[in-house]
Amino acid sequence: MSEASIDQSMPCPICRETIKVGALKCRFCNSDLRAVTDAQDAESEHILYSGHPAVIYSAWQWLAVFCTLGIAYVYYWLESIAVTFHITTQRIKIERGVLSKLLESVELFTIEHFDVYKPLGMRLAGYSSVRLRSSDASSPVISIYGIDGLEKLADELRECSLRERARRKITSIIQP
Repeated sequence: MSEASIDQSMPCPICRETIKVGALKCRFCNSDLRAVTDAQDAESEHILYSGHPAVIYSAWQWLAVFCTLGIAYVYYWLESIAVTFHITTQRIKIERGVLSKLLESVELFTIEHFDVYKPLGMRLAGYSSVRLRSSDASSPVISIYGIDGLEKLADELRECSLRERARRKITSIIQP
């Protein structure tokens, strides 16, 4: 075989037979290669958001900054840098603290309910808050706030949670 034909072939991820690189289906096992790659992508963890919440995410905070001539801004800034959200397709990690750190981690498959809150002050500033209820006893309620586009992120998290539950074959049991 020439070098050009070797470069254009790869092993099938299912049956390991040699197939062409651009193939959509394996000619030996007839498996859909696009579905296999999508399933592998679903199993890998991707970052959806990583960062601090906004310093000021409510109109009432702006009012406090105005009334204290900016001193409240320093307090809100310290509060903001003390919290870091790491949100991926499989888990949510919340790191709290400036000098001492506390890391709270919750797997998405344990999330049972998503609540989006839009209080008046947050709506005026263009933000919202999401409260996640989990079956994890160590973190029964997780609150995410101060992130641009949080409603869209909450919808994406809901889809990821359902995908993780399906991947792990977990069903919900509703108790009265």
